[in-house]
Amino acid sequence: MNTELRILLLEDVATDAELTALALSEGGLQFALRRASGAADYVAALSDFRPDVILADYTLPGFDGLTALTLRDRLSPDVPFIFVTGSLGEERAIEALKAGATDYILKDRLARLPAAVERAISERDARREKSAIAGALDAERRFLEAVLATCNALIVALDGQGRLLRVNRSALTALGETDAHILGRYYWEVFAPQEDIDMTRCMYQRFLDRNNPVLTQRPWRARLPSGQVVLWSASLLASPGADGCEAILAGIDVTDQEAAEQRAYVLKHYDILTGLPNRELLLQQLQRRSTQSDPLNHIQALLLIGLDRLQHARDSLDVDSGDVLLIEAARRLRGWQPDDMRLARVSDASFALLLEVADEKDLSEHVQRILDHLRQPYSIAGQQLSLPAYIGVTLLPNEAADTAALLQTAEAALHQAINEQNKSYELYTPRLSSQARERLALESDLRMALNQGTQLELFYQPQIDLANGRMTGVESLIRWRHPLHGLLSPARFISLAEQSGLISPLGDWVLQTACLQGLSWERAGLPPITIAVNLSARQFNEPRLMATVQAVLEASGLDPHRLELELTESATMQDPEKTIAILRQLRELGIQVAIDDFGTGYSNFNYLKRFPVDKLKLDQSFVSELTADPDDLAISRAVIAMAHQLRLGVVAEGVETEGQLALLAAAGCDTIQGYYVGRPMPAVDLTQLLQNGVNLPPEKRRGYSRTLLFVDDEINTLSAMRRLLRSTGYQLLAANSARQAFELLATHEVGVILADQRMPELNGTEFLNRVKDMYPDTIRMVLSGYTDLRSITEAINRGAIYKFLTKPWDDEELLKALAEAFDKFEADRSRRAPIGAEMARQWNPTALAAAAIDPPPPSSSR
Repeated sequence: MNTELRILLLEDVATDAELTALALSEGGLQFALRRASGAADYVAALSDFRPDVILADYTLPGFDGLTALTLRDRLSPDVPFIFVTGSLGEERAIEALKAGATDYILKDRLARLPAAVERAISERDARREKSAIAGALDAERRFLEAVLATCNALIVALDGQGRLLRVNRSALTALGETDAHILGRYYWEVFAPQEDIDMTRCMYQRFLDRNNPVLTQRPWRARLPSGQVVLWSASLLASPGADGCEAILAGIDVTDQEAAEQRAYVLKHYDILTGLPNRELLLQQLQRRSTQSDPLNHIQALLLIGLDRLQHARDSLDVDSGDVLLIEAARRLRGWQPDDMRLARVSDASFALLLEVADEKDLSEHVQRILDHLRQPYSIAGQQLSLPAYIGVTLLPNEAADTAALLQTAEAALHQAINEQNKSYELYTPRLSSQARERLALESDLRMALNQGTQLELFYQPQIDLANGRMTGVESLIRWRHPLHGLLSPARFISLAEQSGLISPLGDWVLQTACLQGLSWERAGLPPITIAVNLSARQFNEPRLMATVQAVLEASGLDPHRLELELTESATMQDPEKTIAILRQLRELGIQVAIDDFGTGYSNFNYLKRFPVDKLKLDQSFVSELTADPDDLAISRAVIAMAHQLRLGVVAEGVETEGQLALLAAAGCDTIQGYYVGRPMPAVDLTQLLQNGVNLPPEKRRGYSRTLLFVDDEINTLSAMRRLLRSTGYQLLAANSARQAFELLATHEVGVILADQRMPELNGTEFLNRVKDMYPDTIRMVLSGYTDLRSITEAINRGAIYKFLTKPWDDEELLKALAEAFDKFEADRSRRAPIGAEMARQWNPTALAAAAIDPPPPSSSR
């Protein structure tokens, strides 16, 4: 044996123990020997030495081998037990073996002992392996039985003749039968109605033709005798099972599918509350009407009707009362226009009505009568309530490019009617509000800027690798230097670009500019970095995406491995299968792919594991409260761990504080990005940063010291605590708020926390409850002159508080309590692996200042 054995020797004679050890050594065994001479030593050794084999004398003072064997059976039943004794008669030897001893060796024949030990260990290993295999097989069997028992699908096992071998509970329930009544019968006799038996039998026989298994890929529909419709799929086994099983059929009851599809149509196209068509169905109606001619030359108008103060009614009464008001308003409008296809509810408090009138005077009269009708008091909950109503009117057709734009013109008229106090309705004209004009002007300016390319600029935000402290990449972020409005962030114009159809050419400009800049850095001999570029959902779903990316790479000459494309979760989930195909093509080009803003979209892990991507970007919404919110910390740790299990890197966005950095590093995050390490900057500044070779080395980890975190918002109390601990050797960290305390906890290994109960933001027990979830190893105590016994008792009961101390304190009693708390922390600390974790990597922010980067402001990282 090559491994060292742990041998427990129960022997009271030292000379015999030495001879035994000598015989084991001469037999070539490598071992660690622990000798016990009495019951207490023996029991302790079983617990903490955990021997591989026990060698025991038969007779000891006040103790005997059979008793030791009994203790072995109770405490370590798997450990081989060999008697090594001076004399053992045949009767006693048989008794010992029956009692469970593995073997016995006489002391005058110790040369046999090594072989006996090796044989006992081999037999033990064989028993363990056999037990493990049996356990695995039993677990697999129970798992399959549980799946069959709980699966909602109808599962049927058939032999080569089509006879039923096994049927799960769902299938029996669908049939209303029992196992005893149907097993052994033919599948088609049980699962097909009388008129379909012959067809089903022929179908199964064709399926069994292994040269032409026609049904292995295509599911088929069939009716049960009860009339239920089942969608069946079949799998042909590679070879018959032990019980003769050749095929498995799985069926899903789709009887209600047609009804469900109808319900889905209603849910998609109709308002559930009022039963009226919704906005989507209204747009379809408008599209149809735009292609129809009116032989009578009537005026067709779209009325957008808005109810004011609906939310006030909900707040004053309740939500149900607000719904009753909407239902009554819909009833009044139905009375005006009984054709529901001309009436729709398009938002929470607005309806649309298609109206056909003879002339403009007739239109004006109709509109006024509708307003008068809607403004009649509503009787609800014993009260009379009036809702102001306003109408925006647009005529069909007008200059609107499509039906959605047509509805927008009615919305513009409605907003103007609401804003003008002296009017109840407004007829749309091309005259726009100042806000609309500004938006239109900004769109025009954006088109011009995109054509000229002189006002648009890319900023680059550094990404730092936590493994070596170096900048390994940048994210490209667009800015617009508008001649009138100055430097505009993406928040001012990206949504406008999306709505106006400019997002694709804008994205192409960003991609081309970023690649050219990356090549410029390469040719300048600067350290290689990855250039990350965001793709919008529209860009990603355009058919020309691959051609565009390839053309940009060829034109710029950038190494594809230096390009990283970032996609949002929502963009990837619009068509997952198409996404997978596109991502594979991008990866084949050598381009890296990252999922941006992870955790804020669909987070569909079933598809994520299939997406060929390289990185996840942890959204800054989780990072911003990382040091103070246990949920954000837990989510961040979980995302990082999950990503690493999927062999993905993790980039954390929005890192702004040392505490956030420390916790992310402790959780194993690969890369960080945010104002703490660098804000977005023009290319010239980033070039300077690369030329300077700025490196962010981690600070040396601090050694352990007794660190006390004292949290109290009273200055005098903090001063008193500093005086008390001045010569005690404790390292005192003082915080006057929970937020400041969380930041200190993130960057220091704190052993004991002493917190006041009455504090702003969070009281002491609430603060320590959070600390328990985030830093469970700390010893947490309350020091307060205010006693909220209920909350403190609850906190003590759930383990959030170790001890409660009162103000004003007695110095000696407080120092004694602190000493006891640190003793407990250090005892617990010695029993677990050294973590130093909350100390993670610490970066030196002054290094960035040397590179002419502004210090991090307390705002978003982009």
